[in-house]
Amino acid sequence: MTEPKTIRIGICMAGAVSAGAYTAGVIDYLLESLDHWQKAKDLNLPGVPRHNVIIEVLTGASAGGMTAAISSCAFQQRFPPVTTANYQSSEAASNPLFDAWVNLTENEYQNMMEQMLDTEDIIRHPGHEVKSLFDSGFIEKVASRLIDPAVKDPQVDRPYVASDLEILTTQTNLRGYNYELRFKTALGESVHRMTRHQDLAHFKLSEDGHYEGNGMIPLSFNSIEGVNKELLIDAAIATGAFPVGLSPRKLSRSPRYVLDNLFLNTGKEHLKLETEHDYTCVNVDGGVINNEPFGLTDQILIRRAKDCLLAEGKKMEARNYELKRSASSFDTTLIMIDPFPSDQGMVEENEPMDAIKFAVPELVNAMRQQLMFKEEELVKAYDEENYTRFMVLPVRYQNHEKQSFPLACGGLGGFAGFFKKEFREHDFLLGRRNCQLFLQKYFSVPLEKNNPILMAGYRDVERFRIPAHEGPGVFLPIIPDLRVVENPDGTSRLLEQVPEETGIAYDSVKMSVRELRELEDKLQDRFEAVLENIMNGERHGQGDKAPSQIIGRLRQKSLLKKILLRVASRVGRRVGIAQAKKLMATKFLDAVIIELEKRHLLLDDL
Repeated sequence: MTEPKTIRIGICMAGAVSAGAYTAGVIDYLLESLDHWQKAKDLNLPGVPRHNVIIEVLTGASAGGMTAAISSCAFQQRFPPVTTANYQSSEAASNPLFDAWVNLTENEYQNMMEQMLDTEDIIRHPGHEVKSLFDSGFIEKVASRLIDPAVKDPQVDRPYVASDLEILTTQTNLRGYNYELRFKTALGESVHRMTRHQDLAHFKLSEDGHYEGNGMIPLSFNSIEGVNKELLIDAAIATGAFPVGLSPRKLSRSPRYVLDNLFLNTGKEHLKLETEHDYTCVNVDGGVINNEPFGLTDQILIRRAKDCLLAEGKKMEARNYELKRSASSFDTTLIMIDPFPSDQGMVEENEPMDAIKFAVPELVNAMRQQLMFKEEELVKAYDEENYTRFMVLPVRYQNHEKQSFPLACGGLGGFAGFFKKEFREHDFLLGRRNCQLFLQKYFSVPLEKNNPILMAGYRDVERFRIPAHEGPGVFLPIIPDLRVVENPDGTSRLLEQVPEETGIAYDSVKMSVRELRELEDKLQDRFEAVLENIMNGERHGQGDKAPSQIIGRLRQKSLLKKILLRVASRVGRRVGIAQAKKLMATKFLDAVIIELEKRHLLLDDL
């Protein structure tokens, strides 16, 4: 069990597409603050809180899952934080969080949107198959660039990160898992079959890469080869595979990682899985089904606490263990990073429309929202006495007025950040600023509650205490935000005040109409390639075999008729595609212009 002076932390990161830049900025500032606090304690500087925190779990969906995977690599390395002072310098590229989400694969010859509108992914495929609306090859390049070479630096010691850190990404499994439930009936035993598509990849840091038989995939960064780093890359790409927009990802795992994992298999007699070969499936964005896996994070933290109690021989305590939730007793908490907590807004009270063109999109949206609705978690979140839940969310003020659209990447369902690097830079630095405010003002506990961990940590320490927002009272930060600097004589001291994160002015990151119009030809080329090849691809072993002999006879045509129809079809198809690609490009640009204009990110330079 962790020492009584330690607060255990799980970090859960929601989906965000390109606004993953915001989440990355939050993690960057959090790591910088933890590094300085740890250094101050190691140097035994006076006036420093002495309690500890330990990050035991990273979970995420979509962009959040990708950030969780990249963060697990970042924890192994030393790198400079990125601020307004260095974000445009070469130094920023050595920061894996900034490099992953801001730089991406952009270069002086091609920006991100130009790369995503390339047609090479279709042309180079042997069957000219269309995997997605946009070329998403950049995701694999980024994941491989950051995870493949990641090796633990022996000089880096971060005791605030668990040596057996768990990393979990959610996925939507298109193949699914088959389950069987057996019931007793008046006529005998009956079998009920169903398929589950909610999936996850669950990793655990391990020094030697040994599998412990618990469904957690061992992950090691102790050498350049590592253990299961390739699987981590696949999981990171799969969780971020935004449906239709970005390419799905195949994921192959040993069946034991499924059968032994209690999140996927509550009872081995229910899950039916072939055990002789690796289980391979096609996965898309984990956010489709579970975009905010804080429930899973809670369950992992609870299970880890129970395992510690069992290791100490405290079986009864382990059996009855529950998270302590009150300010006076909690020792475990969750930080939720959600770039889009309210960006969608409430459902508008419009006139109900029952035509099929309205009903079908509404049905898809309703199914997704219902899958993501967690009534029990909502109750916990709104319980003011529950200190097991904290949230970092994007907030931006202008002239002391809170802005409706804090993120530059937030438009177009999170795709806006791919249009302009400056959007991603803005959101990364806003993430740092919001994390600073979070640590300094909100991630805290009332002094009067006498939480034993914090009371011991702040014994004889007056500094860092936070005055209540309203009325009397004082709060104790769970993570004190401080900075250690060197004196001229080589000794160290604490800065009197941590410099305020200033970020980039929102008004300075506009995209011009002219820039958008320059994309029109590439948009048409991309949509033409998609339309030309959308029907390519076949299931292995089927080839041109007719699905039914009867249908084959019914549709049989003379050779002349076949030739004439083929010619007419090709002419009509070419004309149709030529018109369709122009229409699609126009509508796409119109939607981008409307969205950026609404968010005050458009420069009218016509």
